[in-house]
Amino acid sequence: MHNWDLEETNKYNYIPNNDFKYTYNQNEFLSPKAIEEKLDSLNTAQEKLEFVLYNAIYCNKNKNRFAYFKDMPYDIPLPKYENKFKSLKFEEIKPTPVAPVEPPKPTPQPTTQELEIKSLKDKLSQKEKDISSLEINYQKALNTKNHLSYKLGEALIKANKNWYKGGYVKFIFEVMRIKKEHRNRGQI
Repeated sequence: MHNWDLEETNKYNYIPNNDFKYTYNQNEFLSPKAIEEKLDSLNTAQEKLEFVLYNAIYCNKNKNRFAYFKDMPYDIPLPKYENKFKSLKFEEIKPTPVAPVEPPKPTPQPTTQELEIKSLKDKLSQKEKDISSLEINYQKALNTKNHLSYKLGEALIKANKNWYKGGYVKFIFEVMRIKKEHRNRGQI
């Protein structure tokens, strides 16, 4: 993979130390049968916990403690181990007392007059919003009515209605007037 080649593989094919070799040693071997028998002989959960998690297994850092080969005896007693769990110093942590909580104070209920005033204020603010919205829409409509294309379209409709009275001739003069008016306002 990547830069790993046959040379790298051969380099790590043989390790000169015994770090990765598992050997059977009867004095270090922890027999599963002996562990089970010891657990059965212990009475309390605390004793079993001390045995399994600390004294016999956790403190035994020997890599060969479970190394077992097929022709080895299975009924081997547990090696002698020192009860180190009792020498551990545990510090008791006392919980800090919880400060008493003050009960929530009831919130004052508004009177009928206050409720009516609030509802009238809400209605008034809604009406003001509606009026400002209408004013904005009215202003947009006025801007549309003053737009050049709107004025020209209006003049064309008027000319078409009066075509028999020379409406189209008047339309040309009306276009020039509208154009001049918009130029004076700076819109063209």
